[in-house]
Amino acid sequence: MRPFHVRGTDRAIMTVKINHDGDLFFTASQDGGINCWLTETGERLGNYKASGAVKTLDLTDNSELLVSGSLEGSVDFFQINGGKSLGKLTADMRKAKWVEFSFGDENLIIVYQPMTSTINYETRILKVQEILDKIKLRQTQDVLEITDTLVTPDKFKTTQASWGYLNQSIVMASTEGELLLLSYPQKEEIRRVQVHDGEIKQFTFSKDFSILATAANDGCKIFDPATLQQLRYFKYEVPMNAVAISPLFNSEQKPKPHLIVAGGIPARETARTKFQGFDIHICNVIYEEEVGKLLNPNQIGPINALAFFPDGKGFITGEEGGYSRVYKFDQTYWENDLFK
Repeated sequence: MRPFHVRGTDRAIMTVKINHDGDLFFTASQDGGINCWLTETGERLGNYKASGAVKTLDLTDNSELLVSGSLEGSVDFFQINGGKSLGKLTADMRKAKWVEFSFGDENLIIVYQPMTSTINYETRILKVQEILDKIKLRQTQDVLEITDTLVTPDKFKTTQASWGYLNQSIVMASTEGELLLLSYPQKEEIRRVQVHDGEIKQFTFSKDFSILATAANDGCKIFDPATLQQLRYFKYEVPMNAVAISPLFNSEQKPKPHLIVAGGIPARETARTKFQGFDIHICNVIYEEEVGKLLNPNQIGPINALAFFPDGKGFITGEEGGYSRVYKFDQTYWENDLFK
């Protein structure tokens, strides 16, 4: 498996998103730049300029609207075709840590992290149609005024909030290693569980919502999304920053019960150790074992983001130094019994 890489900046790539059809992918970095690339060739189609260092982004299923969240607190909206800026939301003394459209793109969830200890964490939900209506009605003002709903649990320091099965629940992760399950739209707490020793860097669901996987400094864990019961644990000696589950996890034809997880020693600490841990680990969830490991010898820093192609035939990384690498599985992955 030989990846090709793309690079649109020299700053760290913080997030990678592939569109619903799989023909485009988007990378966002600490310099506020968002780039759109062709999946097949790596050709850059365009770029978007956010209001600050981009931590998170998402796009609608029809690939018409892109939203990004910055560490300066702004949430920017762009028209994907043409790159037009449509407006932004602002938050005083807060970072936009996570943005995510609901399934069907009816709602948008935003996680705000405070810049000072005197301000609370906030998770808010907005109606996408109201956002679009305000964009159409506004004249010259860049800042959009949108009605939202606050769903922040008491004293929960949220790092990510994602929609559950059929938007009937919301799962939240915290800086203190907790997972929280809320009903929606009731916004009632169903279960709160301590699952990691420190911050949960990221979590993701399988395509059919049968499992949930987390990435943290003490490794990767698998849970039942309905109960938050731990099912599997892949322990690693270096921090894990990102995790992705194969879309073929429960496929009827050629199922691949795999996830990929990656991270590494932070760039500022790599000079102190020879073991950097920049590997990409391929794990079989059913048998709770690692079945493969990838390491690019040219890699210069940790992996911050992972995204599978919708067809499960490869994945994309987001790394330090502005690199994103596009991996496509070769015949060995499909024919070797080791990867079944």
